[in-house]
Amino acid sequence: MITRMTLAAVAVCAAAAAVSGAGAPRPVTVTIYHTSDIHEHSGRLPRVAELVAARRKKDPNVLFVDTGDWCNKGDLTALGTRGEAIVAMMAAAKYDAVIPGNHEFTFGVRRLAELVDRYSVPLLTANCEWARTVKPRKAAKYRIYKLKGVAVAIVGTAPPFVGAAKGPSVKILPIAAAVKPLIAELDRKADVIVLLTHVGPPEDKKLVRALPRVDVIFGGHHHRRFRSINFDGKTETVLQHSGQFGEVVGEVTITWDGKRITDRKARLIRITNEMPESEAVKAVREKYVPRKAARALGGATHPAPAGPVDPAPSVLASVAMPPG
Repeated sequence: MITRMTLAAVAVCAAAAAVSGAGAPRPVTVTIYHTSDIHEHSGRLPRVAELVAARRKKDPNVLFVDTGDWCNKGDLTALGTRGEAIVAMMAAAKYDAVIPGNHEFTFGVRRLAELVDRYSVPLLTANCEWARTVKPRKAAKYRIYKLKGVAVAIVGTAPPFVGAAKGPSVKILPIAAAVKPLIAELDRKADVIVLLTHVGPPEDKKLVRALPRVDVIFGGHHHRRFRSINFDGKTETVLQHSGQFGEVVGEVTITWDGKRITDRKARLIRITNEMPESEAVKAVREKYVPRKAARALGGATHPAPAGPVDPAPSVLASVAMPPG
């Protein structure tokens, strides 16, 4: 027989369950867009920047990163600006975090610091010990981005193999040794930890195992493209490489349920001439490359990159490109 007391108890339990459910955080996603090895190829960057800007308008949980080698080899190199043109364009593109590759040291440590500070570039270099006279004021070891429903820490590094050539101006430490002490600190402050490197896939795969708390590694240097998700099931780490010259943009999307990552997706987005351009980035480019001269410099139009690009993540696949 059902009594009033029984009904009351059921009502209390139902109310408690409703309150508990109402307090549970809803799953949120974080989408990170990635470029690498642009090498002063300026023609696609306005389109890359507009793609990311359009996504930001629809979703506040978007971040934009680059993993080095902005300088040398492209249409801007012939202008002799010693890196200034590409750094000005990247500043206008509104990256959230960037790291130096080996080519950023071409014009010396002092020039790199000068450009980073002049254009307020969000440079991250956790493994660099800078001489006091050349340390970029804007450089940091990491930054934490408090997004809607999730905190994301991004740690940046420089390639250790260029350190010896730079002399006393900067000492570049091994990545794992420099980053590992930061992980415990960041584990208390952030939900998702991202690492930026410029050492190539073989070294990145070692870092996946050496730094198992890292959730995503974005890399560069070998100009390789991972067309779909590269996931280490043991450490639950995503490794993403996104090619060269802005031909494609890497997109990694993570779902956070308030306690842990429940889903990961990765793909490449092909950048084509039909895509709209960021007027701000385009204006900076035209300051250095007049419209009439752009075609002569080889930066006006670009064929689509060779080979198919997966429309959605599936299994690991990559295309080897020559190191740079």
